[in-house]
This record gives sequence, structure tokens and C-alpha cells, in this order.
Amino acid sequence: MSDDLGAAFEAARYRVFINDDSHVLAIGALCPQPIATWMSRHASGQCAWLVTAHNPNAEQIDAERNRARHALLRAWATRRAGGWLETVNEDPDNHWPDEPGVLAIGIDEGEVRAQARRFGQAAIVAVPAQADVTLVWL
Repeated sequence: MSDDLGAAFEAARYRVFINDDSHVLAIGALCPQPIATWMSRHASGQCAWLVTAHNPNAEQIDAERNRARHALLRAWATRRAGGWLETVNEDPDNHWPDEPGVLAIGIDEGEVRAQARRFGQAAIVAVPAQADVTLVWL
């Protein structure tokens, strides 16, 4: 992993859509209360996982393939998660395209890691209800 890639992941805004609103997760900050409340209602797990399927291996691919990959990610979340929300990863400097994803709860970390690897991702975001949001490198 390059220093640039690490810095980009750390600086990204991880926007989560819930109840006709959105909240931004920041690496190293607490989970916003509306998301923590949603987490407590949807699964017994104490941690949710933010995953995208877009742009494998940190290389931009065409929009059609990204949409197809996102559909597969959503299908996986629907089958396996206790609940999930739509997300979008945003580059605050607008040098990288937005990447839709999901915030899924009720899935074991090992399964989430394996799924993210299948999608060619470098990292996932751990979102504990009562602790700081962290980046988990794969």
C-alpha cells in the first residue's frame, strides 16, 4: 500500500444514508448517534462494516462494471446481513469518483473481510457503536 493510498482512505468521507438524511463517518471519530441507534435496532452485533465493490485494486473501472459489482454487493448484504444501509465514499478533494457501498451489520468480520477481498478491496471500515470508526486494511 502506498502512502498516498493510505492518506486517501484516511481522509475520505464515508457518508451513510438513513431516515431521509445522511451522516458522515470519519476515521478516528465516534459513530454518529443516529447510526449507533440504527445498529442497536437491527442486530445484536456491536460493529457494522462499511464495504464497497467499486474500483477494485484502487484502479478506476467503467461505470457499468461498477454498477454490476455494486448490485452483487447489495445482494450479498441482503442475504447475509441483519440490516444494511446505502453509503457513498467521497474524496474531499474530488480527485477520485464517489464509490457507493453498504454499511452492513450482523455479519462476522471474517466473512466481511473475505467478501471485500473477492471484490478486490484494499480496506473496509469498522463502525463500532461505542468506539472510534477504524480503517481495517486487508
